[in-house]
Amino acid sequence: MERETVLEMKNIIKDYGSFRAVNNVNFSIKKGEIVAIIGPSGSGKSTLLRCINGLNSITSGEMNLKGTTGMVFQHFHLFNHMTCRENITYAPIKVKNENKADVNKRADELLKMVGLENKGDVYPAKLSGGQKQRIAIARALAMRPDLMLFDEPTSALDPEITGEVLNVMKKLAEKHTTMIVVTHEMGFAKEVADRVLFMDHGVIVEEGTPEEIFENPKSERLRSFLSSMLRA
Repeated sequence: MERETVLEMKNIIKDYGSFRAVNNVNFSIKKGEIVAIIGPSGSGKSTLLRCINGLNSITSGEMNLKGTTGMVFQHFHLFNHMTCRENITYAPIKVKNENKADVNKRADELLKMVGLENKGDVYPAKLSGGQKQRIAIARALAMRPDLMLFDEPTSALDPEITGEVLNVMKKLAEKHTTMIVVTHEMGFAKEVADRVLFMDHGVIVEEGTPEEIFENPKSERLRSFLSSMLRA
C-alpha cells in the first residue's frame, strides 16, 4: 500500500526583496520518510524549512501540508524561566488544552526517550548544549506533530556532544517518524536518510538515495561540495 503524502510543494519561490532565497522548488515527503537536505551555507535550506512551518510566507507556488509540524532549531530556543518539564508541557496544555496529568505523563516518557529522565525539574541554564537540544526535541514531539523539521540541530554543539543529539534522532528514525533534516553531518545523512536533497543558490540541484548522492554524484557542483566537506 502506498504511503500517504504528508507534504507537497510545487514551484515554491521565496524572495527577500530582490534576493531569491528559494527558486522554483518542487518537493514532497511521504509518511514515515526521512529526508536530509544538504548544501553550502546560504543555499536556501533553512529558508525552505521556515516556509514549510509557516515562519516564512512563500512568495509564490503551492504548498499542501497534511497535519502539523514540529520544529527543532539550531539554537534550542528553550524558555529559560521554565523547568525542562514545563518547557515540554507548556504548548500541549496552553495551545491544545490537553489534560495536564496526561501531558505530564507524556513529558516523563519523552524525557526518558531523550535520556534526560532526571532533568525534568532542572532549568535550561544548568544544561549542556547537547542536553538543551534533546529537551528541544522532546518539546517538539510533545505536540505530536505529523512532520518533524530539524534545522542544523547539531551545528551549535561541540563535536563531542553532537552524538547525543544524533542518537536521539536515530531513535526517531527507527520509529519511522516523518522527518526533514537540514544538516551538515554527512555521515548522519548517509546512514539515516531515505532520500537526500542537495541545494545550492535556492535550487534543488540533485535528489536521490544516499548511495546515489554520496557514491555517484552527477553534477560537478555536488562533487565539489562533497569534496570540500571531506576536507573540512
